[in-house]
Amino acid sequence: MQRRIVLLVVLAACWSGGAAAAGTQPVLPANAIRPPDVKTDMDENPANLASAVITHAFGQLPVYIDAAKERLLPFDVFRTSQPGTTSVKAYRIVTPRTALILDTAMASSLTEAQAREDAAQFRIAVSIDGAAVSKPSRFWVFYRNNGPLICRIYFPGDLGTLNMGVNTLFIRPPAAGSHTIRVVVHRRLAGAAPATLVTLYKLHVLARRPNAHERAIAPEEDANPATLGNTPLAFRTPTR
Repeated sequence: MQRRIVLLVVLAACWSGGAAAAGTQPVLPANAIRPPDVKTDMDENPANLASAVITHAFGQLPVYIDAAKERLLPFDVFRTSQPGTTSVKAYRIVTPRTALILDTAMASSLTEAQAREDAAQFRIAVSIDGAAVSKPSRFWVFYRNNGPLICRIYFPGDLGTLNMGVNTLFIRPPAAGSHTIRVVVHRRLAGAAPATLVTLYKLHVLARRPNAHERAIAPEEDANPATLGNTPLAFRTPTR
């Protein structure tokens, strides 16, 4: 299994909203986020990136991957949804200028059809510095944990058979300075009022690329998944 995920695309452009009519929200420039239908090799596919964030959420991957060319943003896999309520969670992150991998919502089931049905419960809005990401629903990916799209980690036993649906974005490196990513997820609940989950990522982006220490945090590209053993994720010792 290779640990290399994505070849970084370096852009001179900074994050900034596109032109908008008075009273409407500006739209984020298309080149700020990698297109969901981009052609990639095995290591670069969106499902593999989505899986990396989920794996990091379980403490099984460090925050940086691919020699720190990408940083995995926090995602709370255990966050609950209360009918008719709005909950807000905020993260404050200091990061070098590097690509950011953001998962906004997740569904899992024994079958792909059921995972897709569960994913339909979510309505998602994402903005960066007040500029809206166009059609966030385009960024859903569906995969099986032990399927052909995944090489990030070994999922033993029943975990490997789960079909996943993840709404995931590859955000290209932002300019140095302060930025805010705002994710609003409306989740439809059977027989009850929807729940709203708001996540704020308050970023301070340093005016430099990843340094040697940050690059060393990322796992080796040629790490063998067998070295993880056969202990289910919930019982493994977290990797920080």
